[in-house]
Amino acid sequence: MKTKLFLAFIAIVVISSWTNPTKPEFLYLNSNQLKPLGIVLNEHGVFYKNYNPNWKNDNLPNSYLSFYCCSDNYLTTMHYTEKDVIQAKNKHEELLLNLVTTKNDFYPILIGNTKGKQSLDDETLPKDMKLFPVAICMSETKLRSRKDTIVVWFKPTESLQKALPENVKIEDYLKVRPIDKK
Repeated sequence: MKTKLFLAFIAIVVISSWTNPTKPEFLYLNSNQLKPLGIVLNEHGVFYKNYNPNWKNDNLPNSYLSFYCCSDNYLTTMHYTEKDVIQAKNKHEELLLNLVTTKNDFYPILIGNTKGKQSLDDETLPKDMKLFPVAICMSETKLRSRKDTIVVWFKPTESLQKALPENVKIEDYLKVRPIDKK
């Protein structure tokens, strides 16, 4: 009887070790891994500035999207076109304007926190749209006042897959867009 119980226990351990480990809810990337996505982390915060070459095909009203997160501001986003004249109103916007503009066809659709609260949200998007969530630990910026984690939900594309570390597969992290919890 003891032998059977022992063999059953061993079988359970072996079978459970064969199952795939679950992936985290979001993909956590460090500052070096975020750079190919166009996201820059530094001692002033998180910065992103992108021109979407496919903005017309994606039915977007603007070709540029920029955002920044800093110590005195949770999140500021800017949508604009080539014709718009953007002027910095503070040091963070000046840093953003001086940032090199990326030209990626993947871009943030939503930006929020790990609890589902969204600051950048397009409620016209289909409720079943699958997005790629990337978590950014604000503690990596060295801002004393920001220890939270923001989640940037990207439109998945082939070029996004190429910009990610080799061991990351987009399909492992795709999630239906979260509904803002107000």
